Amino acid sequence: MKRLLPAFGVLAAVQMIVVSTVDGLTRPGYDETRNWISQLSLGPGGWLGTVNLATCGLWIVLCAAGLRRRADRWAVGLLVWCGFALVALAVIRTDAGLGFPPGVPEEHTIRGLIHKLIAATLAGAGIGAVARIGPRQSARVVAVVMGVAFVAAGVLVLLDDAGVLPSNPSGLLERLALFAGLIWIGLVGGAAWPAVRSRRAPRPARAPADAGGPGWPG
Repeated sequence: MKRLLPAFGVLAAVQMIVVSTVDGLTRPGYDETRNWISQLSLGPGGWLGTVNLATCGLWIVLCAAGLRRRADRWAVGLLVWCGFALVALAVIRTDAGLGFPPGVPEEHTIRGLIHKLIAATLAGAGIGAVARIGPRQSARVVAVVMGVAFVAAGVLVLLDDAGVLPSNPSGLLERLALFAGLIWIGLVGGAAWPAVRSRRAPRPARAPADAGGPGWPG
């Protein structure tokens, strides 16, 4: 089982991208360029968005456990935090707003504020984790893209909520940041998986020197 752990990063990336995209395209009133992924937990059918967040969080935690020998403690710890943050976002749902769910008044609750604060820590931890795993030069480029996209999305969603710049593409930028981070984690986890398997695979035994024939190649 331990050999499979890094591959859970691939599962997290594929599941989040596919499920959130298909769910968003099929939910009445949901605008993938404007609305955020966690809003898929709201309204009829919201159970799928909730399960998606929670299980992806679990996959990230398992991936982090599998990368313990291939990443530093900070990177692993940040990945674990990202996983638990996704689970928390599933449990503590966001407020209705940005026109979704349709016909539901906009909310501003303590629960929604806590959700936003957890999401902010997820963004910071995700950027830090990505910057510290995999080839450093490429990892830092991905982390910068994530950081710019997350900050821009955060500013735009506040302007949208205040009615200053309504219907802006904050949801699209959030997806860019989140998907970029998950894809990178998936690539690193996928690359680590065969390395783990090969490191733990038993080596073929050499034939005895006096067996009358050549031994196995080294």
